[in-house]
Amino acid sequence: MNSRQPLTLLWHRPTLETVLEGYFIKEVLLAEIDRPIRTVVIEANAPMPFFSDALVVSFGPSLAGYLKEARAQGFKNIGLLHMADELGDHDRSFYGSVDYVLRHYWFKDAFVPPNAQSLGVHWIPNGYRTGVGPIATQTMLSVGDRKITGFFSGVIEGRTLLEERRQMVQAVTDAKLPFLVAGTPGFGQGLGPVCYAAFLCMSRFALVPAGNSPETIRLYDALEAGAIPVMLRSAFVSAPDALDNPPFLLLDSWSELAAAYAPYANADAPQVVAAIEAKRIEVLAWWQSFKAKQQRQLKELIDRSFDRTNAGS
Repeated sequence: MNSRQPLTLLWHRPTLETVLEGYFIKEVLLAEIDRPIRTVVIEANAPMPFFSDALVVSFGPSLAGYLKEARAQGFKNIGLLHMADELGDHDRSFYGSVDYVLRHYWFKDAFVPPNAQSLGVHWIPNGYRTGVGPIATQTMLSVGDRKITGFFSGVIEGRTLLEERRQMVQAVTDAKLPFLVAGTPGFGQGLGPVCYAAFLCMSRFALVPAGNSPETIRLYDALEAGAIPVMLRSAFVSAPDALDNPPFLLLDSWSELAAAYAPYANADAPQVVAAIEAKRIEVLAWWQSFKAKQQRQLKELIDRSFDRTNAGS
């Protein structure tokens, strides 16, 4: 029996039911904190209860007032998980109401170091979509049995910041690359998660263009399925406190796609299959290590916040 003090994970029900990565947050990112997790789900119009020793999930800055009030009433050891700030343009002044901040979407100016009041702002990955993963590594196909060369399914037209996706499709079309590209009419209107995972698990490469941000959930979907991500270099990709230059197929622009794929174009040649398989294993090992690193860092942060609160009580 775990006698350590529980962490309360506090959600609004519409947030928990809307976000795609709810399983990843609790069962992967928080998997190593070595203390019970009490998940409290509040209806949209119900008053939010106050807790010490809580991690509050806010979709955007919607709970700014609640967090300020919790601080004013003397509740302690409150963390914030700030979701949905894809463009990095949310008001972040409410970060000052909590003991530490976790956030998706890496923007350099969003991350402030610890100070006397706060343990700082820390990036955490979006993670794969619930239903896409988790996928057991021992069930994964090797490259020789993956019959889809490259795969993308998602919105291509009609959303903000999709010029990159159009450039990607143009690069595939111009070079007549044997990639499966399936456009969808809108967010969440394509393949269901289990079907999407099946396609990724049959794919050697996964095309990962940006959406509203260079970080997209499809990156983690691809990694969990054992497909090799192909994406553009960015500050997010290179930052030591984000992806830190992972062993993906990285491009400066989608116009480089054909040249980057050329060494792998003879898809049935044994030496090509072996080279892609070696890359797949390298990426998979990176992903397993990356998840373990995130779990370890999050455990250490939450433990520091509990220890600091107990020392001051």
